[in-house]
Parts: sequence; structure tokens; C-alpha cells
Amino acid sequence: MSTMELQYTINPEHTQARIGKLIEQEILKDDQLRARLLGKVARVEDRLLTPLFFLLGLVAGMLAIYFPARELSPEKLVAMVFFALAYAVCWRFYSERLLKRLRKRIDDSRAKPRKPFPKVNQRLIESTIRARLKATEGGYRLVFDDHGFTLIFTKGKSTKVTLAWSQIVRLKVTPDFYSVACAKLDSKGKAYYIPRTSDVMDADSYQQGLELFLSRVPVSVFEGNTLMACNMGTALDSTGEPQQ
Repeated sequence: MSTMELQYTINPEHTQARIGKLIEQEILKDDQLRARLLGKVARVEDRLLTPLFFLLGLVAGMLAIYFPARELSPEKLVAMVFFALAYAVCWRFYSERLLKRLRKRIDDSRAKPRKPFPKVNQRLIESTIRARLKATEGGYRLVFDDHGFTLIFTKGKSTKVTLAWSQIVRLKVTPDFYSVACAKLDSKGKAYYIPRTSDVMDADSYQQGLELFLSRVPVSVFEGNTLMACNMGTALDSTGEPQQ
């Protein structure tokens, strides 16, 4: 197979089509991160609750004996020792009742989590995603052959990435895009996005080129669209092109 090239642009309409789903995903990630952090904080609180309250009561009693004279006399030292012993005994018999009530109030508070500033948080996520997608808008060239493909971003200083067909681990189909990911991108939830239509090429030529491109992608990486991939491959086989 000789080298073939497709050209397309990512435009604001494409950005708008993607942004809603990405916001949902980022909000979900944010909620999951907050839940994990709250879980860790809760475990630390549970471990420290008993010793912390014990120390607070003990220190408060010692300070009450030390002040207001602010001097350590033998009488005060004896008083501190007796207080510590009496406090330890009382703590052993009565602390469980006190801590049980306190834990119940803490658990009730945790059962009603309050998400801080949800609208502000959503707007911040949306602005971050919109800026990131805006940076990807512009012209692209997709060049491919039997060995793999090269994606060239023509905006500003041209940047390009090259992948062998075997490096593709996921291809996902949406109403507007084909998203292609290697292992590194897929682990981050990212992909290269190829529009299903082009505004810089003849529609038929672009579709034929896309079908040829998709026929080179291993069928096993199509997410939920294996049958479509096979159908595309069959159509291309009828023209004499080999199927991967």
C-alpha cells in the first residue's frame, strides 16, 4: 500500500461536542478523589480520637494545677501525680460512653457530605477543559501506510506523532469522532481524535480514506464496534485491499 493522506480540522463545533462529556468525567474524578481523601481523613480521625481526647483532658488538668502561680512545688507535683492516676481511672470507666456519643455525632456529620462551592468548582473544571480543547483546534494531516500512521498538527510550529498499527490499544467510535489511543495515552484516559467528517476534503474521498485507515487498525482494539470494523474491512477487501 502506498502512503495516503487525510486532512481535516478540529473546530469550535468539535470542541463543543466533546466538552459536555469531558466535564462529566472530570467532575466524577473530582468526586472520587474527594471521597478517597475524606475516607483517609476519617480513618486518621478514628485512630487519633481516643488518644487525643485523653491527652487533652490530662494536659488541661495539669495546667489547671500549674497555673496561676506558675511554679512547680513539691505539693503541686504530688497533686499532678494523684490527678493523673485519678484521671486514668475515670477515663477507663467513663471514656467509652463519652466517645460513643462523639463518634455518633461525627458519623451523622459524615453521612451528610457537603460539597464545597459546587458551581464554582464546575465552572473551574469547565474553563480548564475548554482551554485545553481550544489548544487542539486547527488543521491536521493524517498520513498512513502499511506500517502505521503519522498525525501532524499544522497550527503554529507543526508537531507530529507516529504510531505503528500494533501500538494502538483502543479505538472508540462516537457520533463525531474516531478516538485512537496507544497504551500511554489510554492509561491517562486520553486519545487522538479524528473527525468523522472533514471540511477541507471531498466527503467521499475522506470517507474512503477513513475506511482504509480503520481497516489497518487491529479489530481487537475496537471498543464495542468490532462488527462495524469487520464490515468496513469487508468492504475494503472487495476492492482488492488486504485486511489486517
